[in-house]
Amino acid sequence: MANVLPPTAQKKLWRMYRARFVIVFSIVLATLALLATLLIVPSYFALRLASPPPVDINITKRAGAPDDAVAIARAQAIVRALSPLLNSTSSPSSSIALALATRPAGVVVQNISYAGDTFELTLTGTAARGAVNAYRDSLTADTHFRSVSVPVSALVGTEGGRFSITLGIAH
Repeated sequence: MANVLPPTAQKKLWRMYRARFVIVFSIVLATLALLATLLIVPSYFALRLASPPPVDINITKRAGAPDDAVAIARAQAIVRALSPLLNSTSSPSSSIALALATRPAGVVVQNISYAGDTFELTLTGTAARGAVNAYRDSLTADTHFRSVSVPVSALVGTEGGRFSITLGIAH
């Protein structure tokens, strides 16, 4: 069935429908925006009322306030707790750097973990069987490590190139 309207009338009709669609769509979007605003306003006021009052930074405390004694005692406790770590003879970062410096070509270290209580460094990664053995030999020759432990499966090559080396750090 052919359309009975001429092309100019069809264009005018489509423009009218398009204008109606744009108007309805804009009214729907404006309504959604108003609804979203009404939903957010109570949360904003709840947070605004619950926030602490602003502190005036121009108010100075008098010297020797009780808070100073608490802060000094807290700082001294932190220093006492951290002093074994600060005074230790072996640093994990220097041990890690030494372990990575002795790494032969073809060895990729993917993960490093350090256990401070036992002074152990664990290196995991991938390498060929011969490269793992060469890496173990070079780490054993280094005097910074008291023990070098490699699982037999990594030395034999049954783990598909994955290895794990546990180093005891001499402290």
